[in-house]
Amino acid sequence: MRLTQTEVGFFDDYDGEEVLEVGLQGTGESGSQRSFSIQRSTYQPDEQDVQNGMDSYCVSTERGLTLYGCLSSVCIGDSLLTLEFREEDARILGSEILVEFEIGKSDESRIERAELARKLREVLDWGAEDKRPELVGFDG
Repeated sequence: MRLTQTEVGFFDDYDGEEVLEVGLQGTGESGSQRSFSIQRSTYQPDEQDVQNGMDSYCVSTERGLTLYGCLSSVCIGDSLLTLEFREEDARILGSEILVEFEIGKSDESRIERAELARKLREVLDWGAEDKRPELVGFDG
């Protein structure tokens, strides 16, 4: 699924909500809006988090469906951000396995892509190592 007219937002609150978030929204071919919120807490997972499988980032959809550690890879390129979900998790979230967000090609958007890569790494490269997705294109 390819989403155009992509909007990206960032939220970090180390004091109140204790969460870091990257929000992505785009428009599909049919004109429908899809959004994904990728979040993690700002504190280390405790024993209960580990037991409940909440020791990782999570992804929520516009319908409020949420899963932890559900991405197998995330690739950021010059014009696309690709989220690759694990097959079973994509089904649960009501998503395609591959979700591509068009992120632009202009020189102006390069700064945004660099910030997007930095924020995504901060959220995804955290928690249980076996739940972290492969990050492609994040260096350089």
